[in-house]
Amino acid sequence: MSVLAKLLELTAATCQDPDGEDEIVLSRVGGVQFFPTSGTVSMREGATEELDIFVPVFGGDVQLALHEVDRGSGMPARLVGTVSLKPEEAGRGTIRKRFDGAGALYELSYVVN
Repeated sequence: MSVLAKLLELTAATCQDPDGEDEIVLSRVGGVQFFPTSGTVSMREGATEELDIFVPVFGGDVQLALHEVDRGSGMPARLVGTVSLKPEEAGRGTIRKRFDGAGALYELSYVVN
């Protein structure tokens, strides 16, 4: 049976950078970058990015990581946090999980079918 998570939205509640705008990357832990498909995307506090990304979760939990990147600073990307997408979440409607760390807070909304 194929189980897919559909990533719906990513909301920036609190940004890490003092100017209120982060450059972020959403990826599978140790693997593929999902959002954006290349480079980074800028998000301001209170902003929501609509996503239309499908992630297979039929083989067990999938760990996603959100990183904040300071372009041009020479500093390494900072891990904001990780969340787990689980096959047993199928049929539970919209699920919201938080990436909370490095002085930032983001919320991911998704469904598992």
